[in-house]
Parts: sequence; structure tokens; C-alpha cells
Amino acid sequence: MKKRETNGLSIIDRRKVLRVLAAGSTLAVPGWALGKNSLWMPQEELAVTPQQTEGPFYPDPTIEQQLFSDNDLSQKLGNHEYARGQQCMINGVIRNRRGEPVEGSVVEIWQACASGRYNHSRDNDNRMLLDNNFQFWGRVVTGEDGAYSFKTIIPGKYPGRTARHIHYRVDADGYRRCSTQCYFSDFGEDNMRDDIYTSLNRQAREQVTIEFDKPAGAEAGGVEESNTGQDAREREESRLHNDDDPRGRRQIEQGDDQQRAEPVVWTGNFDVILANG
Repeated sequence: MKKRETNGLSIIDRRKVLRVLAAGSTLAVPGWALGKNSLWMPQEELAVTPQQTEGPFYPDPTIEQQLFSDNDLSQKLGNHEYARGQQCMINGVIRNRRGEPVEGSVVEIWQACASGRYNHSRDNDNRMLLDNNFQFWGRVVTGEDGAYSFKTIIPGKYPGRTARHIHYRVDADGYRRCSTQCYFSDFGEDNMRDDIYTSLNRQAREQVTIEFDKPAGAEAGGVEESNTGQDAREREESRLHNDDDPRGRRQIEQGDDQQRAEPVVWTGNFDVILANG
């Protein structure tokens, strides 16, 4: 009985070839050659941005009820005084684990001003200045490219946290809510003394730490420190001012000539990777 042949190989010979391939010859084939949707090699998924506490100062009331809530926190209006502190532009893309941009993501941020004070009913630490020129929160919705951008300032430190940070909350249909925080590589020593930051493993810390591009000569030394260490004269001045303030808050006055100067802006990137819902 003759062996049936197909394309010059008998069925028996073809089986031998397939056994050789199954034994490991395919390992020599580069991954890119197998194709994007290959069943032979699953696609590597991106690590989801780590969840972190929203803390007690999520905007009160909610962001959509605020008078100012756009993506420029550095000033409330185009001709308004700038907030104190080092300005920065944070750009990023909201993606899923396959790296695809997520259109329609609602991205919210909130943070302390340069002195380390939140504009929130639960932040009643009157030792620190409240910058009335700062917006404190913002919101954007991503387009087809999943991109977002916020202009803000480097926040100050406040009691209980050594790491300067900005809170994020991202909501998108079909994905889990991501509540996280971003940090800054310029303040590495402070970051490593912060319990919330150091609770993350090394890979997760890298995911949430921004490295800024800066104009030549721009250093982190220009960032304002919080006022928890005020001298006796400033504490007394604050107490007297607060006696006349029904909200118990001392606010930074407008009119500082330095605030009118065009600021130097640092630029950084912070992508957020969402988990499927």
C-alpha cells in the first residue's frame, strides 16, 4: 500500500516534522514574528497603577459644584494672581492594560497649596497659610487619545506626610475606579520617609513617581517649605488674623509683585493604567 503524499511529504514524514517543532524548535522563533494576536505567545499586559488612599480631603463639596475646577490650578482666572509655589505641567495618558487609550475617562486631582494646606472643611490646621489664589482641584475628560494635562504647583508638606503628593481619581466605563497619588523624584529623601509611599514595592513606586524636565538652572530648592515651623512672630500674626476670620483661616494676600512675574514651569509625565471592571 502506498503512502499518500501531500506537497512532496508523506503523512508520516509530516508527523515527524510536527513532533520536532513541538519539541522546542519554535523557541527559536522571535516573538515579533508570531504576530500581535498570535495564540502561541500571550501579549504582556501593563501593570495597573497602584491604588492609594484618597485621604480625608477629597473636594468638599464635589468637584462639579466648585466655582473653579478646570485643568489650570495655578490661577483661578487668566488675569488672576498666580498661586505661590513652583509651577509644573503634568501630562499623561489613561490606558488599559493592553496599552490602549481610554476615551471618556474622568480625571480628577486635588492637593495642598505650597504651604501644605488643603482648602477643605476638615483641614483646620491654622498654623499653615491658605493660598486663596490656588484652585486646589481640577477635572478633565479624555478624548480619543486618552490624554490629559494639568497645570499646577508642587504641593507643600503637611503634618503626618513627608512626601509631597497629588491625589488622583480616574473613572471610566468598563474599568475599576483608580484612586492613587503621584510623587516627585526631586524629593526622594522625603518620599522614603513617608509611610504611604514606602508601603509600595519598588516597581509600584516607580509607576507613581514623576521625574520633571526643567529649564536650565531650575532646581527643587525654589520650592516653598510648609509653614509648620513658623517663628513666634508669625504664629502670633496668624492668631490675630484668624480672630477676624470666621472660617479660622489665614489667607495669602494678593498683590505680591513676585506673583505677577511669568513663572518657570517644570514638565512631567504621569500615565494611569486602569484595571478592567
